[in-house]
Amino acid sequence: MHPARTRTGAPNSVAGGTLPDSWRQPRLAATAALSGWFVLPGHVESLPTLRAKFLPLAVHLGLLDVDAAAIRDSRPRELTQAMSSWFYTQPSPAGGDLTGVGFQSRHGDRIHLWAGLRALRRPTRVPNLVPMTETAISRDDPDLVTAMAIHRLTWAT
Repeated sequence: MHPARTRTGAPNSVAGGTLPDSWRQPRLAATAALSGWFVLPGHVESLPTLRAKFLPLAVHLGLLDVDAAAIRDSRPRELTQAMSSWFYTQPSPAGGDLTGVGFQSRHGDRIHLWAGLRALRRPTRVPNLVPMTETAISRDDPDLVTAMAIHRLTWAT
């Protein structure tokens, strides 16, 4: 039996767009409870503030507006990076740090993502996160199947 080879003939690698089954082995699927204050940039009450603050930058970057489409667009990254930097400096309504940002994925409205803002200051722990379960990743895990379909990935044979 020969190791998998790519077009370049490199051993121990697989063709682009495929994952070897061994990819699952060092990884876990986990659930956790998350609490704190989160920015929701796509919320109807957040967008007017973001528009007022970031419209000049958006126009400079070639966008027409700061709206839900602009904050989901993968380009130009400078807009969402500037927003993230600004979120990082904002206090929560309670006067402390904001915990993170919650947003809809550009890959579908039912995919909600969470990003922590404070992890950079305390990289050894995630604040306000209480682990609940950890399990091995199954090839037929519904979330993994969906992610692989979105990104057109298949399992290597």
